[in-house]
Amino acid sequence: MFEGMIAAKFADKYFEKSIFKIIKRRAALGSLLMMIPDFGLGGFIYIAVLWNMYSKISDNVGISFSDNIGKLIGVGVVINIIIAFVIDFALSAVFFIEPFIVYLQFYLSGYLFVESLKSFDSQS
Repeated sequence: MFEGMIAAKFADKYFEKSIFKIIKRRAALGSLLMMIPDFGLGGFIYIAVLWNMYSKISDNVGISFSDNIGKLIGVGVVINIIIAFVIDFALSAVFFIEPFIVYLQFYLSGYLFVESLKSFDSQS
């Protein structure tokens, strides 16, 4: 995928390989699922894949998702409001690139979540 090549070019600068692998796979899965007709379930599919990604990232960096669910949900919601509004608003006029938009949303959301976890870990 073209999106994967773009992400891979910049990823090693920001993520450990294992975290980038989680983000890249969930972003690809999310973008592929959003290309399939979903009969109104797209939002639920998006949320399920996104929160699965957050849970895997948290586990990977040693922060228990279930023990810190309140704080992590807060971080995730704020990140996704920012990402969803900015990217969706900027690119929604070009409907045929929706898979790229979804991939970019997952990628940026994963990156910001990791950055938030870094500060979260130092506050604990």
